[in-house]
Order: sequence, then C-alpha cells, then structure tokens
Amino acid sequence: MWTGLPAGQRANAVIFTADYGEAGALDELGRGTGLPTAVSSHHTDGWWGPGNPNATTVVAVAPGPGRMPGYEDDLRRNFRHVRLAATLLNPDGVRNVEWGGHVYVCTGPRRPWGEMWRDLRNYA
Repeated sequence: MWTGLPAGQRANAVIFTADYGEAGALDELGRGTGLPTAVSSHHTDGWWGPGNPNATTVVAVAPGPGRMPGYEDDLRRNFRHVRLAATLLNPDGVRNVEWGGHVYVCTGPRRPWGEMWRDLRNYA
C-alpha cells in the first residue's frame, strides 16, 4: 500500500493510526521495509507529535468499524479527498479488534496537518 504511492507523495506523507497498538505494530513489523515511523494521537503517543507537520498525504489506519464509528466521517471533515485503500484482515482469520478495519489515503488537508494534530489527540 505505502509503496503504491508515488515517491513524491510518500515524501510528504505520514502513516496515522487510530490507536497506539496499531502504531506499535506497524513500527515493529514494518521495520526495515521503508515505512516511516507511524504516528498516533491516542493516549500519550499524541505527545510524540504528528511526524511531518507539513504532510499533505495521510495514510490513516483504523480498527474495525464497530470499534470507532464515525472515523471515516472525521477524516472527511479534515481532508477534501478520502479514499478507502484496503480492508484489514489476517491470513489466519483471527477476528480481533483490527479485523475489518480500513486503510484510507487522505489528501487535500483542509488545514495544515501540524495544526490538525492538536484536535486529533484523544484519551478514549
């Protein structure tokens, strides 16, 4: 998914996860694959910041739809273009909190990513 983005777009992109567990998994399992460090606004991970504050593309990873209703609507409020790029499954069919989640490619931020960040932080 990440490598499917044009190089110029990747240079100004971040991977944003809905919770710190997703960020940790991407960072651990994606090590050595060329993925940037994932950012999350969840709990204390939000204090690490937005990654590239000037990002114009955000690859957003969200858990299953029952876990965070309205997530896609929130993305659409912050970005002019939100495209569903993938659905999260796993090869063993384990139905965990990530099962059925989505990966979105978001472009056309309505305001700078670094400014959005403070409003995205959450402790739920």
